[in-house]
Amino acid sequence: MEGGFGRRTGTVKSAETFAAQKANGENRFAPRRPSAIPAQIYFDGTVTSVPCLIKDMSTTGAKLELRTGWDNPFKSDASQMERIRLVIRMDRVMYDCKIVRRSETELGVKFTAAPKPMTKVIR
Repeated sequence: MEGGFGRRTGTVKSAETFAAQKANGENRFAPRRPSAIPAQIYFDGTVTSVPCLIKDMSTTGAKLELRTGWDNPFKSDASQMERIRLVIRMDRVMYDCKIVRRSETELGVKFTAAPKPMTKVIR
């Protein structure tokens, strides 16, 4: 397991890779690692969920792709939703998140706490 919050982190990047990211304008505190992890978004304080795919992840946040065929409750500017729970069932872990970016098909989230292990299966 590589350091940080996520368990499915991919391969370890070399110093050359980090230098290339900086040259391409990637100035994040925690560089993103590409992934394709299925997950569920749970709305804060409810049991309602939306399926998603984690497209990339760092120790501080993630880019989530919303699944096609589902209404996107996040795309409306009127949406007051700021906090969600991201559940990765296959890793049995849950992240509390703040939405920092939203579009028609993607959400950018920042992790607000370390991941929590799931003690029981959420259905």
